[in-house]
Amino acid sequence: MTPLVKTERVFPSIKPYSKFQNKPIKYLFDAMLLSWPKWERRRRRTNMSKSSNFESYPPLFRPPPNSPTIQESNSDETEPLLFNSDDIPVIDNFKCTTTNTITTTKYQDVDDDDKNNICQACRDWGLFRLVNHGIQVTLLNQIEEYAKKLFSLPYETKMSLFSSGNPSNNSKGQPGICVESGEGSNPSNNNVNPISYFWGTPALTPSGAALLAAQKNDPQENTNNQSLQWIEGFNVSLTQLSNVHYQDLLLETFRCLLEGYGKEQARVATEIFKILGPFQSNYLSIDTGILRVYRYPRCFEPERTWGIDVHTDSSVLSIIHQDDVGGLQVYKDHQWFDVNPIPNTLIVNIGDMLQAMSDDRYTSVKHRVKVNKHKERISIGYFVFPEEGTIIRSTKYNPFSYADFRAQVQHDLKTVGLKTGLQKFKFTTHQNS
Repeated sequence: MTPLVKTERVFPSIKPYSKFQNKPIKYLFDAMLLSWPKWERRRRRTNMSKSSNFESYPPLFRPPPNSPTIQESNSDETEPLLFNSDDIPVIDNFKCTTTNTITTTKYQDVDDDDKNNICQACRDWGLFRLVNHGIQVTLLNQIEEYAKKLFSLPYETKMSLFSSGNPSNNSKGQPGICVESGEGSNPSNNNVNPISYFWGTPALTPSGAALLAAQKNDPQENTNNQSLQWIEGFNVSLTQLSNVHYQDLLLETFRCLLEGYGKEQARVATEIFKILGPFQSNYLSIDTGILRVYRYPRCFEPERTWGIDVHTDSSVLSIIHQDDVGGLQVYKDHQWFDVNPIPNTLIVNIGDMLQAMSDDRYTSVKHRVKVNKHKERISIGYFVFPEEGTIIRSTKYNPFSYADFRAQVQHDLKTVGLKTGLQKFKFTTHQNS
């Protein structure tokens, strides 16, 4: 059977088929059923399996009884490679606390200055691969392992465990999930769970409100079906993470791993930011750092949706660790490149804030994530921002703070469903004259 291939058109996320255009999104699986040949429907109905773990999906996306299911698979069936990802720069042997000795696979003949190698990669691509980054492989593997355990829990359990507010008030009888105040904690943060859960649209809400609004079909919350994407995750506030402890061993172990990983990523981000500068010190604040642990579940029809649609990151820097499944794609010179996984490698991304700070010398790279029919994908993202009230000044943009930018992005997403980003702050031709 010939595999389906995406076109250059960006498919609206989880958009119902034409017959169901005016129906709620719950009709998605009915639409999928109609799209399959009868023989295929019969075959798949005979292959129902508990290993599919649809209980970990929201009720909205669970197929009804006797509907087709796709088995867990180790198939290597993939789409044809768009363009060779070997062209993406690899920065090797990055020693943040020593002399920053750096070699590269792509820019060895450009400049002998170590700093220029990274700067050149960011000018050309807006991202690079980072190997020998100093973060222990065991830490990366353990976070993936515990993330998979938590993601495999029933959706209702995840919502209960990681509800915003005081977890002890939202536990609904679940044992061992109370948050306790740590030594030296801020009393105002004692009732805040630093780990929140979302499904569908992390840019709109870290707590799953986008999905809940779609289920209620509530126009006041202004979340249409097209804003939902095939992704779930944990949003982690690193500044609050050390102030709480979970009674449940699984959650507490996960918290400790995330705390250690956040510190390592803060170290890496700080050194990269220094190399790309000079910039004002408050243009990057480690206190703003967050982690997002993503799962892209296996999807019935991956050609009909995206894990995350085309976007740029709002951060100063984003640092991504992905598992061996793949799916990340970046846009350069009017072409899409697959960022194929390399073991124990980080992906360092330029964000919108750094593009503005650098007067467009570095470009915030467009990227997207495709979903997989046979395998789920796990990735861990570290995102760091300027201090909230810091005014970013540039020869290309009107002065603005990150708070201004974030408010504009959220307004755009809720009203037009698209992030216009830096364009709203760019100087006009009249202003430049």
